Amino acid sequence: MHRGLGRVELSLGSEGRLITGCGAFDGILDGGFRFGRVALVYGEASTGKTTVALACAVGYLRREPRGKVFYVDADNKLSTDRLVQMSRNETDLLERFIVMRPQSFHGQTELVEELSELLPPQPTPMIVDSITGSYRLEAGDPDRTFVANKELNRQLGFLSESTRTRGTAVLLTGQVHSVLRQEPSPVEMVAQRLLTYWSDTIVRLEPTHMPGVRQATIEKPRTTDGSCRFGIGEEGLREAERPW
Repeated sequence: MHRGLGRVELSLGSEGRLITGCGAFDGILDGGFRFGRVALVYGEASTGKTTVALACAVGYLRREPRGKVFYVDADNKLSTDRLVQMSRNETDLLERFIVMRPQSFHGQTELVEELSELLPPQPTPMIVDSITGSYRLEAGDPDRTFVANKELNRQLGFLSESTRTRGTAVLLTGQVHSVLRQEPSPVEMVAQRLLTYWSDTIVRLEPTHMPGVRQATIEKPRTTDGSCRFGIGEEGLREAERPW
């Protein structure tokens, strides 16, 4: 895959963004996640990664009556009840939410390659939740990690090419792990080097001391005002009430 491929020029207006529905969150993204780009949302468990992804998907399907969202449930952890709750059980919307579950990390590669060919001609959202879930099971000793990195790089290359040639909006979620060689042990994203290279936008989610409130910080591209707090509710994201 080559990053130098020309981008598809979109004229989608406000529809040229995947919006979360939370004004503060969409604000730091300058209106939402862009079509024609690869975006990554990562963080520790229970920081709202899947909720952000679902909020973007549901919002898009509501705005686009004929649109579809392709959702790769790589961790096999998508809650049907949560999806129904956030979609308000709208049958037409749910029928256009296409869920796929690869059975292995190699199967994830095959699925990504197939989707790159099967996507409809109009710009379409593709979500991979989580891009590094199966990867962590494959990586281990240096030889296995080398093979897993090669496979992940191939997946990210196909996804990136899809954004640039077909205007796809790619939204990835990613996991973190502790950096044991440092004290105190901080956390960093899994497969940090590859994901940083291929992602156009990176947002880190963190817990706060307020129940149900999370913090989002844009790490790529760097901005002077790239942080906000948001709440998690039954139907997705909401504004976080001050003070904190």
